[in-house]
Parts: sequence; C-alpha cells; structure tokens
Amino acid sequence: PQYVMQVSAKDGQLLSSVVRTLATQSPFHDRPMCRICHEGSSQEDLLSPCECTGTLGTIHRSCLEHWLSSSNTSYCELCHFRFAVERKPRPLVEWLRNPGPQHEKRTLFGDMVCFLFITPLATISGWLCLRGAVDHLHFSSRLEAVGLIALTVALFTIYLFWTLVSFRYHCRLYNEWRRTNQRVILLIPKSASLPSNQQSLLGLQSLKRNSKETIV
Repeated sequence: PQYVMQVSAKDGQLLSSVVRTLATQSPFHDRPMCRICHEGSSQEDLLSPCECTGTLGTIHRSCLEHWLSSSNTSYCELCHFRFAVERKPRPLVEWLRNPGPQHEKRTLFGDMVCFLFITPLATISGWLCLRGAVDHLHFSSRLEAVGLIALTVALFTIYLFWTLVSFRYHCRLYNEWRRTNQRVILLIPKSASLPSNQQSLLGLQSLKRNSKETIV
C-alpha cells in the first residue's frame, strides 16, 4: 500500500508522519490489461473479441491464440462465446524435435536408433543367407539351402512386423499431437480491437483521482 506523508520542519529538521494510506496501489492499477499475461497495450494492442466486460474483456491476440491452441478449444471459458478461428497443422519436423512427454521422446529416439541399426543388419544378414542358400544348391545341399531360405524369411518377417507395429504406434502419436497442437489464427473484425481512447480511459481516471491527493 502507498502512504500519504505529512512533512513539517522544526528547528531545521524535517519531521514526517503518516496521515493515511491510499486505497489504490498504483496510478496504473486500473488501466486495461490482458487477462492472461496481465500486461498492457505497450507491446501489443488489446482486443475485446468476446462478450466479457470489465478487466476480463481485454486480451492480446497472441495470448488468446496460444491459449486456444493449448486448450484445443474455440470458445471463451467465461462467457462461452465461440471465436472464429482458422486451425493449421504444425509441420512434421516440429513433432520430431518435440514429440511431447518425456517417455514419448525416449520411445521415438529409441525406435529411430533401432531402425537405423537393424535395417542394414537385417539386409546384410538376409543377403548372406540367400547367398549361402545359392551356394548350397550348387553343391546339391538342398536341406541346408532350405534352412537358410527359411531363416531369411523368418528374419524379414520379424523385421517387417516390428517396423509396421512401431510405425503405426508413432503415426497414432503424431496424429494425436497434430490434432491437439494446431496453430490457431484468430479471425476477428477490426471492430473487436479496443480503441486507444478506451484503453487509456481507466488510466486517466486513476491519474486524476491520485492527482487530487495532496502531499505536503
């Protein structure tokens, strides 16, 4: 709280005493501010895009778009006014950099490492098995050739099954992330912008009220 001090002089020394406290905390206390970040209109213009009034009726466009994107909604949580928005999906590269929770990051990183390691290993192993089967057929060793061919088929079956399961799992995670992390663009008319004279009205009233306080 702020205090009104009464200052007087006695024997060449300044004496002060507290007369009363001010009800307001700051001359800028009543100025319009964004209801999300609690900042004024110095960096970005304030909007009044919904049916909320008073201090809850003003908001920054960027703050509202970020909130609508994070909450995956299209309406005001207070007055339930539905905003006109355009949703654009974020690129795949952004999901690869930040897929979500920590365990999903570890799973994605681990599967990518396994894929990069197992793919050439399975390819080389299958090629060697088929090469050995061909050599055994030349020497009339059909049993060994059939065994190597069966091993190659089993190896590629397991590899393809693991690849398909992992791919479907990460596609499901990506589709969920893509649905809940869209880029929201607020479509509002210019009339929704809060006029500058209205933005400063409350602040001017507060300054006038505080200018009446006399500090002696």
